[in-house]
Amino acid sequence: MMDARAVSHLSDNLLRRLAAFGEACRHRPLSKQATEAMVTRLIDAVACAAIATRGAEFMRLKAAFSDAGQPCHIIGGGQASLEHAAFLNSFLIRQQDWNDTYIGRNGGHPSDLIGGVLAAGEHAGKSGAAVLRAMAIGQHVMLDLCDTGDLLARGWDPSTYLGIASAVAGGVLFDLSEAQFAQAISMTVVSGNILMGRTGKVSSWKALSSAAAVRNSLFYGLLAKNGMTAPDPVFEGPYGFTRHISGDLDLELDPQRDRTGDSHLKLYPAVYHAQGPIEAAMKIHRRMIEALGGTLPAIESTHLDIYEFALRYAADAPDKWAPQNVETADHSLPFLTAHVLVTGEYRPGSIERTLHDPNVRALAQKVTVSASPDFSQVWPKQTASRLTVVAAGQTFSEEIEAIIGHPTRPMSQETVLEKFMTCVGEPSQAKRWAERLLEFPRLTSITEAVTGP
Repeated sequence: MMDARAVSHLSDNLLRRLAAFGEACRHRPLSKQATEAMVTRLIDAVACAAIATRGAEFMRLKAAFSDAGQPCHIIGGGQASLEHAAFLNSFLIRQQDWNDTYIGRNGGHPSDLIGGVLAAGEHAGKSGAAVLRAMAIGQHVMLDLCDTGDLLARGWDPSTYLGIASAVAGGVLFDLSEAQFAQAISMTVVSGNILMGRTGKVSSWKALSSAAAVRNSLFYGLLAKNGMTAPDPVFEGPYGFTRHISGDLDLELDPQRDRTGDSHLKLYPAVYHAQGPIEAAMKIHRRMIEALGGTLPAIESTHLDIYEFALRYAADAPDKWAPQNVETADHSLPFLTAHVLVTGEYRPGSIERTLHDPNVRALAQKVTVSASPDFSQVWPKQTASRLTVVAAGQTFSEEIEAIIGHPTRPMSQETVLEKFMTCVGEPSQAKRWAERLLEFPRLTSITEAVTGP
């Protein structure tokens, strides 16, 4: 066990560096550009949460946590304890599969931690600027972690890394000392390793894994603040994280580096790797209608070329050609491609309407997917895909070099605000809520920005 009062005596070098990084960044103000990037990601995350508040899964979860009158607020309204608010907020952000992503050596969803940061910030009475700073610090740690190690290849979920990043962000908001940072991080590392349980047939756990990681990390932050100690070493040594979970970790952890704009936002509520194929399918649908007299022809064949990682993640099992639930369908390249080719659109709730549509399901069976060596070679610097459809004796093909939301083709704050308006629904309420979120850096209390109008 480590001494709760000192960090210089830690035997674990990586644990010492993570604690020092949190301490070094806690008072560093964000630049104007970094602030705008984090506000944009906050609006995007709250948009994803807002639409999920109308879902049956959230209603069931909320009923399980009857914490009315507790000090923290849930996105969109309602109150809960710190841990329950962090859990529910993070679930809401992730549930629609519409929030951001990041692809380095490993993938992940950095904004999953925003739900916990909002709860921790409100619990600690922090200003909007302080909460944005903690968000940026947590995202920085998450992206640095995703850039190294072999977590995914070893069968572990990116939520494992998310818990570590959330522990650092929470430590900033809880005003932990450098030694307490180390305690909270160590507790998270020793207990928070989550198996990759969202391939093949996907379940509700897709959104619950991040929520669990965030909730637990904040709980450990409170334990550390109140003097509880944790293992040292935890990353290193014969029983350490790097030996058994992640592989070697070479973290940059440069406090001077700005990583606020490095995550990738999504235009469509679906797995990241389907963003390009969805766009290509929309273009081909329009071209077929125009070329063939205003009616959709019978499609003879459909082939998708894409980078290998996408095939292994979103065309990896028979369930992806015949999904039985929404969670699997929105992670399925064949089904999403077929859906858009038939309907010509992809909006929130689209999959629920076509999940058992015989035309969509029949076309999904015709979709073939292969890994392109050229596209695989440039991944993740490019997110290239090519969709080729044969219909009525004609061939239609569209190639997408980089998806909307990729750093080479970023989504503007204006586009994110349009997404927010769609997700909230009622225009006047959406406008008032968006105005509060745009004012977030100047707020002394974040409660009304969290709960909405």
